[in-house]
Amino acid sequence: MPKKLKFSNLISSYFFIDAILGTLSGFFILHPLSMFIKHNGTIGHFDMNQLIFSPMGLYFAGIGLLLGALNGSFRVRMKQKNKELEKKQLYIEEKNQKLEDSISYAKRIQLAALASDKQIKAYFPESFVLYEPKDIVSGDFYWFAALKDKIYVATIDCTGHGVPGALLTMIANAHLVEIVKVLKIDEPDKILNTLHTYICNTLKQEESKNLDGLDIAICAIDKTNKKLEYAGARIPLVYIRNNKLEMIKGDRYSIGGYNKKIIRTFTKHSIDLNQETIFYMFSDGYTDQFGGPKNRRFRIDKLNTLLFEIHKRPMNEQKDILKKSIEQWRKEEPQTDDILVMGIKIK
Repeated sequence: MPKKLKFSNLISSYFFIDAILGTLSGFFILHPLSMFIKHNGTIGHFDMNQLIFSPMGLYFAGIGLLLGALNGSFRVRMKQKNKELEKKQLYIEEKNQKLEDSISYAKRIQLAALASDKQIKAYFPESFVLYEPKDIVSGDFYWFAALKDKIYVATIDCTGHGVPGALLTMIANAHLVEIVKVLKIDEPDKILNTLHTYICNTLKQEESKNLDGLDIAICAIDKTNKKLEYAGARIPLVYIRNNKLEMIKGDRYSIGGYNKKIIRTFTKHSIDLNQETIFYMFSDGYTDQFGGPKNRRFRIDKLNTLLFEIHKRPMNEQKDILKKSIEQWRKEEPQTDDILVMGIKIK
């Protein structure tokens, strides 16, 4: 079997082929054409020897050789450039694949830190979590912990999305576990006060002056005494009972983020659970999604209206409706941010 033609030999052959073709074109096309023009189309009566074997023939052959060589040289350079680009493209594709594989593996770690539907439904059979990351990993996450006296549920929206946001979620998750399960701090406002200190210290924000942080809504539910306690950092609590929707706004500052002028003390709100109550917590990914006829944000008032319209339906149906509604709203628009909505019914 003949050996494969090497790339260097291949591009060299382009150069010589173009040079030869240029020479032949100059001698047999350009030279006769110039003679034809010079003698006003009466070239037919000339001796062919005069036409072919003449200094002008060599002149045009030389021009053809030069043009062919230039074209061949250009083609050689283009082939070399294309080969280099192909190598770079392959390198980039390999790097991107490795990066995507790493992020996909990070997603598994992030999901492992989240409570499963089975865990939540063991305590709240009528509940749902709509969790739609914008990228492979998410800057939003939800937190769940069941202790002896209280059950804790939280929705958290960290600065950014994707990998930077996901890193913050892991830090916040670890701190919440320590604050609630180890330090036994059980009141939502005190949990947020402590979390703010922890985040600032972990990110060394007094030194770095960076503004990374998170928004959060956290509820402590005491089923025995039928009471719900809530505190929020920029994430509200929406609840419906007696066919009436109420919204408690979170405090107007986030957890973390260096700002020496602001002294942050979070507020605790209490709700009696003497009657059936459905409550919802959500990050701003749903309400900030662009779409609709005028390509505007979905807005919180529109979401509240939707929640009120569907609150009597089974919780799994509510989740499906919320998912379909935001998809229909954005249509061809890209997802703006991570989306997280939690709903829990307490009878």
